[in-house]
Amino acid sequence: MTGRFETLVYTDCRPGQGLKGGAGLQFQARSSDEAAAGEDLVRNNLLYEPPSSWMADRRPVAQYPPSFAHIRSGGLLATASGVYLGREANGTREGNQLTHAVVTTDPASYDDLRPAQLFRAAFWSAEPAPTTRSAPVALTDGVGAALSPAHARDFVLAQPDGPVTLLALVSALAEAGRPGRRRVLFVGDDTASVVSWIVAGTLLVPRERALELGFKVFSTDPARSALPIVAVLPEFAGPAARVDNELGYAVFDLCRHAHTPVAPTAAARRWVDLFLTEDPRDVVDALRVATESGITVAGGRSDEAAAALGLAAILHRRPDPRHAEAIVGWLRTGPAGMRRAYGIDVADLFAETPERWPQEVLVLLDEVGCDGLVPGRAAEVRLALMISEVEAARTRGVLTDRPLPALPAGEWDADHDEQARQILTEALTSGVPPPRFAVLLRVAARFRVGVRWDDIQDAAEPFVGYWADHPREIRPRGWPCEAVLHDRLIAVLGERALLGETAQAKIGDTWRESLLPRVSTLRPQLAEAVLGATVRHGENRSAVVERHLREVRHDPGWFSWTAGALWSQAPPTTAELELLRDLAPAGSRPPAWVYRQLVAQVTGSAVPSPRLLDLCRALLAGGLMTANPQVRGELEDDGTLTAIVAELRRGPDGERTATLLRHLRGCSPRLVEMRQADVASVLARVVAFRALDAVLDRHPALLAPLVSRLTDALRHEDAVAPAVLSYYLLAGGPATPQATPLEQALGHWLTRAQDEQIERASRYFGQLDSAWRDGWQRHVDAYRHRRRGYRLTHPFGRR
Repeated sequence: MTGRFETLVYTDCRPGQGLKGGAGLQFQARSSDEAAAGEDLVRNNLLYEPPSSWMADRRPVAQYPPSFAHIRSGGLLATASGVYLGREANGTREGNQLTHAVVTTDPASYDDLRPAQLFRAAFWSAEPAPTTRSAPVALTDGVGAALSPAHARDFVLAQPDGPVTLLALVSALAEAGRPGRRRVLFVGDDTASVVSWIVAGTLLVPRERALELGFKVFSTDPARSALPIVAVLPEFAGPAARVDNELGYAVFDLCRHAHTPVAPTAAARRWVDLFLTEDPRDVVDALRVATESGITVAGGRSDEAAAALGLAAILHRRPDPRHAEAIVGWLRTGPAGMRRAYGIDVADLFAETPERWPQEVLVLLDEVGCDGLVPGRAAEVRLALMISEVEAARTRGVLTDRPLPALPAGEWDADHDEQARQILTEALTSGVPPPRFAVLLRVAARFRVGVRWDDIQDAAEPFVGYWADHPREIRPRGWPCEAVLHDRLIAVLGERALLGETAQAKIGDTWRESLLPRVSTLRPQLAEAVLGATVRHGENRSAVVERHLREVRHDPGWFSWTAGALWSQAPPTTAELELLRDLAPAGSRPPAWVYRQLVAQVTGSAVPSPRLLDLCRALLAGGLMTANPQVRGELEDDGTLTAIVAELRRGPDGERTATLLRHLRGCSPRLVEMRQADVASVLARVVAFRALDAVLDRHPALLAPLVSRLTDALRHEDAVAPAVLSYYLLAGGPATPQATPLEQALGHWLTRAQDEQIERASRYFGQLDSAWRDGWQRHVDAYRHRRRGYRLTHPFGRR
């Protein structure tokens, strides 16, 4: 609920007409689900209160005055207009009323109006909404015009003792409703008259206070409402309506033109007197400027200064000298919109020269000068401010770190330039420590002083060395001589990069982030330090590697250098080497250290991956890498192994199979373990008992994947060899891992196998001694009954 008002409509409803669906008094409509947040607030505080005695007397509807009310609570603001409708919507009894409320969480929804000024606005409705979804409303031109400041002033002057009453009312409203303070009680019989007094009173208190001053016109019992302002009809006022009551009310009896004595406050006296004697709209605007200026403090001189500012801004009254500093401060720190609107007029009232102001006011006056408000003296103010900031930077390292806007044309000339240059040069060459040298450079940048390199060169060298060691402490921001200083920095870093790997790593650690974007302009050793450290730290590593390799993919020399630089401090990943393989132009030959980890992985004791061996082959084939004898031996051994596996997969005869298995036994255990899945797959199809024993004895790591492959084959394939090998491993071979799953899978196969398959399997065991044949037969017989049952339920041999 921002920038507009949500709405609620409360009245007596027919069945199905309201939000509850049933009949009776309820919220009949709301503009959105957000509006529901205000229902309790409106129900408990703002609804029309028809007098029960009037309803009993069946008074004509026209005699019931309209109601108007407002409240701010819990982050919500609600204002409501109510009317009496007479008989209920679904019957003949009296008591039907309609309250139309607007609700918001944004005080700006009221624009510059006080809530009471919404009385009789065109958007109020006295009828139920056509549906349960009422329309939201927003202020349009003309809302509040009937209750403008001018109308309020004229209304007050037309009332008996109007000025005295207004002074008492404004004084009472300052604290009305706060703990221990009296509430305001109006006694009257005319809604418009009561609302006009509320408008006049709330126009002369700050807008925020006016928004929090809830009111209700009318209530049938003031004690039932907790709002700060309540109005009652005379016949329902009771003892509280006496102006001398002790019930906690400041009474304003509009029928007898009398009110409770209220001690006038200084603020009320000031604004009421001005309101009744000056243009009332200007006075309200002056109060707004004073309130929103940011220098108002409860009571004391600051409150007077705020009022002086408002009167200077709107009524062009020259402020008292006692408030000059506060008002100049407002010209620097006040709300930007108000300063744009009133700054020139306020500054025009100051005729004093800049040297009259204390040191702390110079900053304020400088901004006034930038706005053209101290013509002919803005440069002197600027120089005075610069001298102050130079001294703070030189002695304490303190900087006011904000840009200065340009002075108006014609205020600053060449003589001022020279004065400023001398001031900064003397400070920079006074032997200040490097951190304060940097602060002085920023002061020079802030004041746009063109210091000459020749004047500060000797003093700058220690600073450049410090900068090279502490990049995060020094941030160039428009320094004078910045380009020369930066060139000196790069030169120093380049010289340090020549000192070796340790120096390069240190430089890369501290400078990689700032130098990476311009790495192509750096000396090779410095560029190598930046690229190597970037890769080592892993910051967006893959993108950095690919971008820099792609940039040089058409130049073999630069490609080779770039690869070496990228991995000068950390080895490449497999994926990065594959990218190098794919992007390298013909003739590239990256340095050997790029492949150092790859070679160690391929030739070391740990099991490599086929991916690494394939990568080695591709790099060798492309001429990107020179292999040592170990690498070539590993690749040749792997070629032999893959050839054996490929031939075994084709199913050679028994003698050739035995030969291949002998060769397999002689292969490198590292490589066999690397390709164990493929080797296990072909071994699961080869029945060569003794040769298998020899292979497993040499390569025990094959046993687990072989058992896994056999288990899978027995459950999903018809082949005989897996069954034979499974029994062989279970009955007398090496200790078999995962024996139970393998036994279950073999039982699964025996239950479903055809007699011809079992017979073929038995013939394999005929190659062994009788104990194997007999053992196999016993194992087969153990599943005879299961097999018979399976065939009865699967007569067509379905697996």
